[in-house]
Amino acid sequence: MPESSPTAGLALRGGTVIGRLLEQLKSLDVGDRRVITRPGTAAELRDLGCEVIESKGLAEDLREIARVAREATEPMLVVHGDVVAHREVFARLVFNSKAPASASATRVRPIGDAPTRPALKIRRGRISSAGTRFHQVTDPNALFRGVLRVGEEETGTLAAVAERFAELVDTPDGLTEISPVRILWSGPDETEAGVQEEAEAQNTGLPPVLASTPVTGDDAPALLVTGLVRSGVKVTARGSRELVCERVLDQDQAAAAQQAVDAVDEDRVRLNAAVKNNDGFFTTYAVSTYSRYIARWCAKRRWTPNGVTAISMGISVVAAAWFATGHRWGMLLGAVCLYFAFVFDCVDGQLARYTRQFSTLGAWLDATFDRAKEYTVFAGLAVGSSAAAVGSSVHGGDVWYLAVAALTVQTCRHMVDFAFGASKRRKPPEPIPVLALEMPDDKVLDEPEPQKSRPKGGGLGHLAVWLSGRSEKVRVFHWFKKIIVLPIGERFALIALTAAIFNAKVTFIALLTWGAIAASYTIGGRFLRSLTQPRAARLDA
Repeated sequence: MPESSPTAGLALRGGTVIGRLLEQLKSLDVGDRRVITRPGTAAELRDLGCEVIESKGLAEDLREIARVAREATEPMLVVHGDVVAHREVFARLVFNSKAPASASATRVRPIGDAPTRPALKIRRGRISSAGTRFHQVTDPNALFRGVLRVGEEETGTLAAVAERFAELVDTPDGLTEISPVRILWSGPDETEAGVQEEAEAQNTGLPPVLASTPVTGDDAPALLVTGLVRSGVKVTARGSRELVCERVLDQDQAAAAQQAVDAVDEDRVRLNAAVKNNDGFFTTYAVSTYSRYIARWCAKRRWTPNGVTAISMGISVVAAAWFATGHRWGMLLGAVCLYFAFVFDCVDGQLARYTRQFSTLGAWLDATFDRAKEYTVFAGLAVGSSAAAVGSSVHGGDVWYLAVAALTVQTCRHMVDFAFGASKRRKPPEPIPVLALEMPDDKVLDEPEPQKSRPKGGGLGHLAVWLSGRSEKVRVFHWFKKIIVLPIGERFALIALTAAIFNAKVTFIALLTWGAIAASYTIGGRFLRSLTQPRAARLDA
């Protein structure tokens, strides 16, 4: 539901700002597109093929949004009609966002006393405070970019918020203008991994003209973001430093935004986003550097992620067959096949993210076949070790007991991982404070001054967590922590290399040794982290 303004009619190449926005939403199969606008601009908007709703002011805007939200049976988008953005910005909100609500945002720090866009404060990927010209934000670290998505489960809350704000707008002194920013602590807040995932740290590289004119007048989307946050709804921040999402307030800004959009290869950004940003060392540098292009090649031929998963499984079976020959050439060919089985194991997930073909079946197949590939290769290695000629470099004797031991260790590790993940999901979410919509400031959310470069508490657990966080900033330690846990990429590489150079016995001994080290490191780390949790939370788990 775009909210139109006079600037929505600014010219872009081949049309207007609002016309481009509506075409982008149409291309994403957003069928119900409604534009709320002032009577003076309604006539020209009706030619754009959407429902046009005339409104005389902000209160009517909000009541119309509330009416639509009451009737909604699917997620809603509330967008400023003067937003110029890449199509991918809207696609990520429409298809990828699973949160109760999400808002387009850009991380910026520091923010001055008079930001040119509504200020936000993001904490662990969630917007903890949002501002308008009637609502102040303490220590903001982001700006709202004019796009709000609300999930179906929260459209009722959206309607209630819109209705309440409409009442306040109509009430004399219902909303009081206030300075948009309040600085409580001058130092930057601590780096949070969740924030980095949801709203990228700025430097956008956009032309300065896009931030030269502050927004004035009515701002229903910003009010709705503020209202949802203050009503206890989890609103996540979605953004990217590479994609453009800007409100344009004059023709110079419209031209600059068009130029910024044209300067970005949107497909490349989408393809790069298909690669996990937290993969292991081997996957990052030995596979994902080119596997994304295989994923795009598969997408152009309409291959499905599940089909690629099956191909990966098939290649691993071929690898096991080569290992079972008991010859050095078979071990070499098996190692090569195992490597490409892992490449296609990465491609299936990248293809799913690139084409947005997500399914429960696909996730189950991927996890199941990952285990099946390893265990099939274990069997092939054990068969080949016995079949090899006695005295050859491939002969390792009967190693079935080692294969069973490696299988057992790996299975136990996966059981522990899944159990730990389940226990984290059972942990009750952090309560979201509820604030009155008419309250001009957010002082009730004030927190103690953050400690810098010190553990948050006493004891070994807090020290271990602090050291872990500090070490993440050192690239060598970051990758060491990734490698030592022996993720699937490192496991497949270890199997392929030791099998190609030595024999199955060496492979299994290497897997058991590294697996034991990885298990000790992981279990020890999780135990120390558990010591930092409140006692009640540990008892509930």
